[in-house]
Amino acid sequence: MANLHDIRQRIKATRSMGKITKAMQMVAISKMKHAQQAALDGIPYADMLNDILTQVTRHVGAYRHGLMEERNGPRKLNILVGTDRGLCGSLNTNIFREVAGDDPRETLYVTLGSKAAQFVRKTGRQLIVDFDYGDPPKLSQARLVCRFVTQLFLDDEIDSANIIFSNFVSTFKQMPLTWRFLPAGQSQEYFDLMPDPVKRTRIADGENSVQGIAEFDFEPDVHTVYESLLLHTLDHQLLQIMREVRASEHSARMVSMKQASDNAKEMDEKLQLIHNNLRQASITAELLELGSAAGAEGS
Repeated sequence: MANLHDIRQRIKATRSMGKITKAMQMVAISKMKHAQQAALDGIPYADMLNDILTQVTRHVGAYRHGLMEERNGPRKLNILVGTDRGLCGSLNTNIFREVAGDDPRETLYVTLGSKAAQFVRKTGRQLIVDFDYGDPPKLSQARLVCRFVTQLFLDDEIDSANIIFSNFVSTFKQMPLTWRFLPAGQSQEYFDLMPDPVKRTRIADGENSVQGIAEFDFEPDVHTVYESLLLHTLDHQLLQIMREVRASEHSARMVSMKQASDNAKEMDEKLQLIHNNLRQASITAELLELGSAAGAEGS
């Protein structure tokens, strides 16, 4: 059985750990607020881009961009968006579980975040390139990833591309999602099936909807205008997803650190009770010894 010295050492270690997790919780709360606000701030612009692209698509006639070419081949690429650090509960595990059923021999991977790259390498999957993204994410970082993936598609090296990420629902709930990134659709159904982080409101309900416009003039030509609009939209879709993952990460870390702090506090209370009981038993034993010694001298 542990003695008083051992219990005191465990109490000291538990309280020290509790201070560390509490500090990490406070840092996560600060970052979480900024990340959540960034994710929310990106929604109106993403909605408007989707609205404009949907309406413009209806007026391009028979024009089809190369990124919209439907292919039936098995060559698939997954864009796996994870975190850079751990201590965020099961967030990364839930994201990685989305690709558990994919054939490693026919699936290529582009990763964002060191944890995603570590998972791909550890499981023996085919990693093409690992991209870094900041906190908060930047449009230039999203554009770099999009240009790399779209060029692979245009060069006929892949037949499709999916994005696997965590959808920020609330501080206490994050949901892993898989969304088809390429080929990009041009039907209304394609935009309606977008995940909530990319399209939070229905296009018809957008405050700045362009649905009332009956005719579009393209200058200098349809291809130049449509390609620029399509790529810009894809860039912002990925940027919004990166923001969602950051919001999910800091929310999950805050919850994990709060649970760790609560567990440390509960452990400290239990150890303190054990310490008090041992100390009381020790004092009682000493009093009994003194009483016995006094009784022996008196006799």
